[in-house]
Amino acid sequence: MSAHARTRPLRADARRNRDQVLDAALRAFSAGGPGVPLEAVARDAGVGIATLYRHFPTREALVEAVYRAELGRLCDAAPALLG
Repeated sequence: MSAHARTRPLRADARRNRDQVLDAALRAFSAGGPGVPLEAVARDAGVGIATLYRHFPTREALVEAVYRAELGRLCDAAPALLG
């Protein structure tokens, strides 16, 4: 993959699919731990398993992305939580 392809913004539908996978993975990992079947995550997100793997080529990449997204939400909420 070229450097340009990695930095190019996602199309709206691809961004939506990625966000749906992250939300579904958060629910799945919260309920069943990081070992839940990725097919179940994809099904809950309303996408195919190939779409999940296109965005997150490994389970570790998906777990890391969920962690980073949750950390970002916490950082965004910090001012309100401190107030």
